[in-house]
Amino acid sequence: MKKRKGFIFLSLLFFFYLSSYFQSNIDKDSFNLFALEKTEINELIRQYKEAISTIDEANIELENLLGIPHITSMPADTPEKEIERRREIINTQYKEAEQILDYYVSLDEEIEILQAIEAEGFIVVDGGERRYFDNNIEKELFYRIKESFVGNILVVRKYNTNKKAFEKDREYGFDTLSKNIKVENFYGKVCTKWSYYVPKSCTRYSNFLHFEIDKGELYPNFYAGVVDIIKSEKGKLEIKANTPEIVFYTREGIGSSNATKVGCTSGNWTISNYEFEQLLKMGRIKITKNIGTSGKSSSCVPGSTMTLYLEVKKDEPEKCKEPKKVKLEIISPSEGDRYIFNEQNPGSLTMELRAKTIPAKYEELIEWEIPEMEGSNRKFQSPSGLSNPKGAKVKVTYDGLPTHTESFGRQKVKARLKVDGCSIEETKEVLIFYPRDEKNNPQGKYPNWFYYWKQTPAAMPFGQNVRLSFHCEDMPIDKCVCLQQGIVGQYNPYYSLHKTINVCDLNKNLNVEDSKNFTIRLPAIKLSIPSTLQNRNFFTYTHIDTFAVIVMHEFTHFNNAHTFWTDGYVPEKDKDGDTIPDHIEPELGLNPKDKLTYWKDMLQGTDDEELLTLEATYDYKPGKFDQYDWGKPGKNWK
Repeated sequence: MKKRKGFIFLSLLFFFYLSSYFQSNIDKDSFNLFALEKTEINELIRQYKEAISTIDEANIELENLLGIPHITSMPADTPEKEIERRREIINTQYKEAEQILDYYVSLDEEIEILQAIEAEGFIVVDGGERRYFDNNIEKELFYRIKESFVGNILVVRKYNTNKKAFEKDREYGFDTLSKNIKVENFYGKVCTKWSYYVPKSCTRYSNFLHFEIDKGELYPNFYAGVVDIIKSEKGKLEIKANTPEIVFYTREGIGSSNATKVGCTSGNWTISNYEFEQLLKMGRIKITKNIGTSGKSSSCVPGSTMTLYLEVKKDEPEKCKEPKKVKLEIISPSEGDRYIFNEQNPGSLTMELRAKTIPAKYEELIEWEIPEMEGSNRKFQSPSGLSNPKGAKVKVTYDGLPTHTESFGRQKVKARLKVDGCSIEETKEVLIFYPRDEKNNPQGKYPNWFYYWKQTPAAMPFGQNVRLSFHCEDMPIDKCVCLQQGIVGQYNPYYSLHKTINVCDLNKNLNVEDSKNFTIRLPAIKLSIPSTLQNRNFFTYTHIDTFAVIVMHEFTHFNNAHTFWTDGYVPEKDKDGDTIPDHIEPELGLNPKDKLTYWKDMLQGTDDEELLTLEATYDYKPGKFDQYDWGKPGKNWK
């Protein structure tokens, strides 16, 4: 994958000189002569780009000699502050340039000046890749990657010195830095052993378990050039988004030949200048591109998509010098109001927003800012009839549950009133929920709790990604223990497809009383604490905590199988049949001659390896993932 471009920032050093000449009262003829000496100025600009230290030295010298304010060229300590610093430089120079444009004598060439508009957004890649060898799958990998970014839309405005006015046409660019990169979900496999006979077939696959994000350039894991705007043919713009460089690897490690880089690398959109300007006026942009390619060995399989979300930050009105006595109050919703998608398929949610002003004559000027939920179709009704919600009463409907769990939980509804350059705002926090046990999520295959919880850190035991299946999915039905009452999870090294963990249907497998809150009780065991082996204490878990400890428990089975038996199970090395090699049991505090060393009265039918999985959840603190539990019932539904 082509490495994304590094730190490049264009500064109009030229206008520092323009301003300085006027502040020094240089006459117009001298200024005109200076303006035409482009070779020297271009050289200075080239130097400005090449070395940050050279830039600062030049600017500090200008500040000392001419009294021009100096903004450091050293990068800020966060992407957000860095983008703000760049915007301040550009717009400071833009204002200085505006003050001196009318002094220009007529020139054959138009003068171009740059303005920066604040923007932020994210790209989402839903994609995957697959490679075949002799009609066998050699490697396949599927992922969902989300990269958030901050940036400045760069507007190039052309000033006509003959007309003494700006031309209507503008050109655009984009300067972006990522601020967060998340691999929200991934799974896949790679063949690690092929048959000796012909035709070849894969006899062993290894699952992708981990990933590593390239450390980036200016900031750890953060890149420049997340989104670019490139001038295409006349009147057209090409918007290009680039994925971060991420390497996925199996348990063999990132240095092995099994490691693979993300293959869905970029998305391109071509739109007209006019369309782009209309999107800017709306303040939000959402465009999706199919980036998949056909073929048996594809770096990005058909159906892969990249979606760009962009929000343009509009300038706030200047503060009122003499504010009018106007009050704005949100009547509905109240702080902390709960809203839940209904149980229909697709589900929907409705919010009725009401606000008032004093005096009442300003009520129709109220503008609303309401949450957007990816994957859910948002529509509203307001008396204004405008495309944006406006008025004292607005009804908002979301059709279809959101794609991602981030859309639930604490969201903000804001009412804004602008009067004579004044801005008055009030914000209310609302809570958004989904019906936990329904199957009306976008996939529609699993209960909502499983669909959303597997997107959260609760599905990443000890920080590692694993592939999760639901109930008996991908498991031979005669080997699926999820069919037994009371069983909440399963890992079977012989039958689990691609070494998969199965989470059982908790609604079916728990008794009625326990299923209401997904309540389970596990023995409180830790081999290094003797009292836990003698006493009979239990930990109780509910809701998303139950899901988390199930995944941790089954992942420990998974991890033990691949740690203890790298080349497959050898019965001769496990005479007590507890699936732990006899020679390592003493150092674990276990008896190599006994299948179950402790808790024999309570854990009949199990073995010492089960004690290790119970020990793995001993230090888990209930409540750790409450912030991700937005089902009804659930941790946050009181």
